[in-house]
Amino acid sequence: MGVLFLENLGGNVIYQCFVCNTYLTHRGHLVSTRFTSSNGPAWLFKEVVNVTQGKAVPRNMVTGRHIVRNVFCKCCTERLGWYYEMTFTKGQEYKETCTILEVGLIREIRKNALDTVSGISVLNE
Repeated sequence: MGVLFLENLGGNVIYQCFVCNTYLTHRGHLVSTRFTSSNGPAWLFKEVVNVTQGKAVPRNMVTGRHIVRNVFCKCCTERLGWYYEMTFTKGQEYKETCTILEVGLIREIRKNALDTVSGISVLNE
């Protein structure tokens, strides 16, 4: 196995894998906090890095039929949510190429004015 390549998009408020703290995205890529997964709240992001994707599968959801791929942390392989590849429902096209991250599986990190970081669980806000 080769060297694992990880990306970091920066940001003052970032989101990491809850299991292994791998960087995933930042607040500037947050599209919506109004989603729900089978495990609870979920957030939609326009860009997420350091994940791998599973096989594309059709899935019937509350908002219609979509082609989605499960997404997994590149480091620890924890399933974190899913990627919207395509939708068949008019008005849902904004989700295409976006990623849902389940809130219970991510950690929010905020940099303060002194450039130190404080980690908090997203669920504890």
